[in-house]
Amino acid sequence: MIKPLAIADLYRKLCICFVFPTVILILYACPYSSPYKLDQDASIPVDDALLGKWATMVYNKKGSRQPVKMILSKKSDTEYYIDFTGDLNDLVPYKIVKNDSIKGSAYMSTAANKQFLNIEIKGQTYISLLIYRNDTLSLMPLADGFTAKYIKSDAQLRTAVEVHVRTWEFPRFDEEFSLKDMVRVN
Repeated sequence: MIKPLAIADLYRKLCICFVFPTVILILYACPYSSPYKLDQDASIPVDDALLGKWATMVYNKKGSRQPVKMILSKKSDTEYYIDFTGDLNDLVPYKIVKNDSIKGSAYMSTAANKQFLNIEIKGQTYISLLIYRNDTLSLMPLADGFTAKYIKSDAQLRTAVEVHVRTWEFPRFDEEFSLKDMVRVN
C-alpha cells in the first residue's frame, strides 16, 4: 500500500519535472521572428520625425538598469537603417550581436490601423509595433507565439497580426525586448 506521504512526494516531484519547466518556457518568451513580412515591399515613405538617435533604460538579466540606444537613419525613400547599441551581452546567445551592436534595416507597414516596423536582422524579420507620441518613441516586438497558426506567407502573417491586434485587449508583446518611451538624444 502506498503511503499518503509518498503520494505527496511523488506529486511534488512531477510538478518540478513537468509543470515548472513548461511555465518557465511560456514566461521566457522571445520576440517573434519570421522570414515573412507584413508587406512584401516597402511603400510607406520614411518619416523624418523618427530619424535620429533614441535612448532608453532597460533591465538586464541581473536586474540592473542599462542604457540602450537606437539609431534610425534613412536608407531609401521607404526604408530605414536601424542600429541598436549598448550593453547587449544578454543578447549574445541569439547570435545577432556583433561588436556590441545590432545592425539591420526596417520599413513601415500599417496593420489594424497601427504602425509596425518590419525589422530585418540577419535574414529574420521581427515585427514591432511603433508608437510615436509626445516626442517619445516605443518599439514593442510581437511575442513568439502571438498566434497558434503556422505562418507560410506574407499575407498569412498580415492576417494573423491584424486578428491578434483587433481581438486581444492586451496584444502579446515581448516585454523583455521592448524599448519603451525612448527619448531623442545627441
